[in-house]
Amino acid sequence: MILTTADLAKYQKTPEFTDEGLARLRKFALSLRTLRRNLNGSITDAITQVSEFLSLDTEVLVRDGWQNGRRNIDRFLDEAARFQKNGGTLFNFLQWLKIAQDTEGGLKPAEVDVRSDAVQILTIHAAKGAEWDYVAIPGLAEKNFPNIGKKSDNWITNAGSIPVSMRGDYQQLPSITFENFSTNKNLKDGIENFGDQWKARKAMEEMRLAYVAITRAKHGLICTTSHFRNGENAVAPSRLFEIFANALVNIAGGKVELAETVPDGRNPMKENPVTGTWPKQSKEVLRVREVAQLVENSEPYSQAEVEALIKNSSNSEKAGLLTDLKMIINEIKNKTLHQSIVLPTRLSVSTLLYLANDPKEMALRLRRPMPNHIDKYARRGTEFHLWLENYFKHPALISMDELFNLNSTANSDQDAPLDKLQEAWLASDWAKKAPIDVEVGFETMIDATLIRGRIDAVYKVDAQNYEVVDWKTGKVKSGEDLQSASIQLAMYRLAYAKLKNLPIENISAAFHYVIDNQTVRPADILDEQGLINLVSGVPLQI
Repeated sequence: MILTTADLAKYQKTPEFTDEGLARLRKFALSLRTLRRNLNGSITDAITQVSEFLSLDTEVLVRDGWQNGRRNIDRFLDEAARFQKNGGTLFNFLQWLKIAQDTEGGLKPAEVDVRSDAVQILTIHAAKGAEWDYVAIPGLAEKNFPNIGKKSDNWITNAGSIPVSMRGDYQQLPSITFENFSTNKNLKDGIENFGDQWKARKAMEEMRLAYVAITRAKHGLICTTSHFRNGENAVAPSRLFEIFANALVNIAGGKVELAETVPDGRNPMKENPVTGTWPKQSKEVLRVREVAQLVENSEPYSQAEVEALIKNSSNSEKAGLLTDLKMIINEIKNKTLHQSIVLPTRLSVSTLLYLANDPKEMALRLRRPMPNHIDKYARRGTEFHLWLENYFKHPALISMDELFNLNSTANSDQDAPLDKLQEAWLASDWAKKAPIDVEVGFETMIDATLIRGRIDAVYKVDAQNYEVVDWKTGKVKSGEDLQSASIQLAMYRLAYAKLKNLPIENISAAFHYVIDNQTVRPADILDEQGLINLVSGVPLQI
């Protein structure tokens, strides 16, 4: 970066770090570098390294105690090891975790905490490995438990199921070999036989699940069913209920309670549904509502009436409350209605666009920064820029500003698919030209504010003139939208002029809308003074 005499006069030296602060930063940088280097190994090694780097194992031990502190980390490592054993990479594992979070609310907990001070409701699968003094198994009705499922997972009749030969547990499953069938009748009989075997396997799995359920109880087991469930008609007890009922006769202390007759008619819960109010209203809540209603219906006192009440009141406590209320009201009235927001000393080009388009929104963002949502269109634009860097054989890092402003107004238009963007750009005149600079990072002072950004490409027009180009993957802009977006080009133009010590009038600027193969050169873009006026329009008020 070349500084003129005027720039040098405005240049502000970055404050120096203390020796302790610098030592900590260097130690942190070294730790990050070491961590990144170790992420190329196995998934479990990477998780262990990150856990140690974040002191996560210490944190969970302090929080949950030494007996249970590491169980969730160990469970997570087990999942990672299982995923890695099947050939998964670290990137695939992170994607799988994201899908698990979105579709299933995350991974299952390591194990259930058995509590004696509460009734715990959980699935049989989640109860594996734990025991309770008393266990209740409800819903032992036909087609419910054992559960036959809404549809079979037989791969022959269900196209969504994986064929047996492709499953890791194929040796434990029924199989069928179509080469052994010579006639249609043989094939039909074979498919039916395979279906029966598949149903028998499913029934056996349900029996294993029932065994897990009944063995969770230490002292008492309650098995129930009902004549009606969610449907209108009565349902019979399941085969499991019958097995339990017959076995209970030979168990000391066991008791079977069965209704002699099945009730006629529709489900009473359907004909006469039970209703109730929840949560139950407490007296305190009703009292608060009553007071609020009185306040809403009351007439406010005037200033003179309040003064008279304070003066004439014989109750010192009441007079004190009125005085406090009066002071609070006066404080609210005298309080300023606006808050001044001052720009930070460093801004990105994307922030300039916000400042020009919606200063109040910009002020709110500065007052309370919120992370941006990075949508698929913004990611596609970034992918296109990375591809273009590789095409020019000029790799450069994506700046932190671009990563954290991917959802800015500059990227808000819906982008075309990446392959179509590539085809469209290769068909444009720009593909036949060679840029002199690609992904040019800059930091330029505008008044007392440092503006940083990155120029996509710079082309030499002739011996004296240059053109900065910004690739756009969205729709072509015009009118006020184009005028607003041209602030980005104005900043790029000025930054390159200062960077190369060139006259700004020798540099032109253009947007190239890739998918439409259209290059737009906005007229009357801001000069340096115009950009200074834009930035100096602060402090803002909200």
